[in-house]
Amino acid sequence: MKRSEKEIKLDEKIGFGCSLKNMFVGVVKPETYMKNQPIPRNGQSGKTWHAVMVVLGMSIILYLFTFWLPYNKLFGNGRLARTVDEAVKDFALSNDGFYYEGRYQWSDDENMTYILVDTSIKDSSAKEIESLRKENVYTTVFVVTGAEILSMENGRMSTIKAKDLYEALNEVYHASSFGKQDILDIINKWDTPVLTALYIGNVIGGIIKTFWVSFIVAIVGLIVSSALKLKVSLGAVYRAALYIRSLWYPILLLISTYVWPAKKTLMTLTFMICAAYMFMAIYRYNAQNPGELRGKATMLSGSQPPNL
Repeated sequence: MKRSEKEIKLDEKIGFGCSLKNMFVGVVKPETYMKNQPIPRNGQSGKTWHAVMVVLGMSIILYLFTFWLPYNKLFGNGRLARTVDEAVKDFALSNDGFYYEGRYQWSDDENMTYILVDTSIKDSSAKEIESLRKENVYTTVFVVTGAEILSMENGRMSTIKAKDLYEALNEVYHASSFGKQDILDIINKWDTPVLTALYIGNVIGGIIKTFWVSFIVAIVGLIVSSALKLKVSLGAVYRAALYIRSLWYPILLLISTYVWPAKKTLMTLTFMICAAYMFMAIYRYNAQNPGELRGKATMLSGSQPPNL
């Protein structure tokens, strides 16, 4: 069926708003993803920068909800310092070693990690530490003694001398000793800047990941178009893949963050959904616009694939 001049003119006016709308319309009409493409035979002018802006905008919004808001609620604006203040007793780190008021123990629910702070223990040869090492109950163990910070992981032990840690801090802050309040002041100073840097890093990493995974989905699109004997460029299927993933990846990541914490399973499902939508986008667009993606030989033959 030949397209009217009115339809072609409307397609030529595809702007950013229309491209964004088509991303959502594509959920029920997958062929819409191909309508965002600059295909020479029909004069459409969906722009690459539209897809890039969508990826950028969706990444900023996505990691605002999956990283910034939950972690800022836990750690930002002095919350981490208050949590540390309530959970940790007074301590001091000086050239003489480490002092902590009392004894602190913690382990997770699965007994994977164990933390012990007891400065009455003088060194790593103490019986309690040897017992922890031999029992091998925990995957990771951290022990803070009066002279050392020990970490044991799968039987391997590493040590940081309290004196070395003090000297490293003293080079920066020039204090005779470091206590609980000093650490709280450092946390209050850096909690929000660090969270901001991590948020920006997540956004940048998410954008890079989207471009890479979308490229793989685009390869799937080329394989599909080759199997259907259609002529579709890598640029066309890549733009479609960017729109498809920019919608489905945030949905599945939000589910893994707030509803079902099975991230690996949901990320695999995301790829499968994107690949399926890529197939439907190409197939249904060709079905509704027979011959447009096939070239002269097919157009003359008059063969038309059935609608899904």
